[in-house]
Amino acid sequence: SRPITHAVPLSSDEIYHLSLFGSYSEKFSFSSGCGLPGRVYESAVPAWEQFIANAPSHLFERRGGAMQFGIKTALGLPLRSPNVGRIALILYSRYNREKDDELVAKLIRDFQIMGPRPRWKLMVDTGKTPSNPAANNGQHPAIVTSDMNQ
Repeated sequence: SRPITHAVPLSSDEIYHLSLFGSYSEKFSFSSGCGLPGRVYESAVPAWEQFIANAPSHLFERRGGAMQFGIKTALGLPLRSPNVGRIALILYSRYNREKDDELVAKLIRDFQIMGPRPRWKLMVDTGKTPSNPAANNGQHPAIVTSDMNQ
């Protein structure tokens, strides 16, 4: 039988380190298929990753920050959003959490009920070169986010 779990408030130390990792993570963007967010977005399959500080950097590009701020487990959830289509929501823990498929299914159901509506635009590289490369500084679009607090 499954152990009974209950919510435990985060300590001030946990809040501080998770906040620092969040600020660190804002400096990254991920193309479809790249990094945990990009892999979950592209595959539309949840990903539960433990011991991420030990993960190869090509699988978890923010490994350095994970090590620095004590992040040990990440869970990527593919969700449908009414205003942007599919999104990848990533949750982090400072503990090595054993994979729990029932919890993953529950989280997906619960977040889907909330109807996530991010306030940023999502652009995915289609591989086509724009007719006017100068309009995009010669670069193809990737996944782009803007500040959620605006």
